[in-house]
Amino acid sequence: MPDFDDDDQKQRLKRLASRAAIEELKAEYARRADAVFNRPGAASAGGLADLFTDDGVLDLGPFGRYEGRAALVNACENILPQATKWSTHYIVSPILEVGDHAATGSWYFLIKSVPRSPPGSGVIEILGGYADKYVRTGSGWKIGESISSFFVPPT
Repeated sequence: MPDFDDDDQKQRLKRLASRAAIEELKAEYARRADAVFNRPGAASAGGLADLFTDDGVLDLGPFGRYEGRAALVNACENILPQATKWSTHYIVSPILEVGDHAATGSWYFLIKSVPRSPPGSGVIEILGGYADKYVRTGSGWKIGESISSFFVPPT
């Protein structure tokens, strides 16, 4: 077993606590993203935006890039729910690099979704990943940037 002094142990515990907080932040992102579609409105849009820094970026590839709180709230309240009437996000397999005040994360996702058009559409699956940057703020860890990529399975 490695021999750690008190300072090493404190640093390791701090990093582990930060990692746990970031994993919980991303889990909360999944739930709040679903709320944007399942219970659209100002409350769900603001709830998702609260997870980001004020200048945070959410890049959803073909679904748009939203920079800053006002753009993110507008997208979550007025743009994104127009195309999707229901979703559930499964976010897994984190690879995190955690520093004292900043961190990066890579995740896989599976999103099950029901589009609004055409009427009567069934559940579709969207596969991809997130490349995230996190910032430690006075109120805890926040998402500074989340960039989505989409996987297309071979046919």
